[in-house]
Amino acid sequence: MKPILKWMLLMLCSSLALAGCGLFQDGNYYDRNDEYRNAKMSEPLQLPDSRNPIRYQDSMPVPQADSDFMASEADGDAPRPQPLAASQGDDQPYVELREAGSERWLLINAAPASVWPRLQGFAVDHGVNTTAIDAANGRIQTAQGALSLRQGLRSGTSEVRCDIGGSAQCLSAVKAYLEANGGADSGVSLAAQPLDQNERVKLLNRQGHWQLDLALDAERAWSELLYQLQNFDAERLKLVDQNRSAGQFYVDYRPLDADSGGWFDWFGDDNDGFQHYRLQLDSDAATTTLTVSDPDGGEVPGAAARELLDAIAATLR
Repeated sequence: MKPILKWMLLMLCSSLALAGCGLFQDGNYYDRNDEYRNAKMSEPLQLPDSRNPIRYQDSMPVPQADSDFMASEADGDAPRPQPLAASQGDDQPYVELREAGSERWLLINAAPASVWPRLQGFAVDHGVNTTAIDAANGRIQTAQGALSLRQGLRSGTSEVRCDIGGSAQCLSAVKAYLEANGGADSGVSLAAQPLDQNERVKLLNRQGHWQLDLALDAERAWSELLYQLQNFDAERLKLVDQNRSAGQFYVDYRPLDADSGGWFDWFGDDNDGFQHYRLQLDSDAATTTLTVSDPDGGEVPGAAARELLDAIAATLR
């Protein structure tokens, strides 16, 4: 072959190779199926005390399983990563500070598997003395406290809490770091994907009674609902009182048909169309149920309960 042809062939191959490299950029997923199938278990590497453990992790991480499922030999394809961005509009901020009562946290408009590498980057860049890392549970333990990550109430969002020193100062530092690095391609953590969950807000009718099922424990449900009720459209709903120990909110709600007459006249009074309700939270482990009654605990019409719960659900989804 002539030298000029060899040179042209070399340039063509180089161009194709460089183009191929681009296939693994801009968020495209690198398929490691064969690597996982051929990987062998080995003893964890013992690091010197002088090493920061957050800089080191398993080269082939395996997420924790929450069931007895055993894959068969026919299941050869590993699942693709879930979407990294939230389904909300582009006008949503990437990070915002949330506060309800004494609770403070960050709401991030991205899935936990995408946020986890950035949270690790924050710990590294700020010289945090890390003592343990648990990607499956979204926790970075330090000598001073912990950073925790979990899915937000909406699909494709995340929550970050911090109890390292002063919570407000820590969250401000994390917020500034995430805002500065939110556009960077930090990849996705396969080990953190168990944090991603599906639908967490469901409006259900059980035996003729409407209720809102939230995939949240009591603490998270209370904090989220308190925030949403405090920031609800005041023309529609007002938070009047609350009883944390009893899991109750007292609200005034103005039905959509308040100006045209309807089921709201069942209460027999006129307060600019606002009616009085009690919201009751009942929690069982990681699930919370929200129901509606009158202020004394009496039953309200099904249409009234459904409309109020649906309005609240719209702020949570």
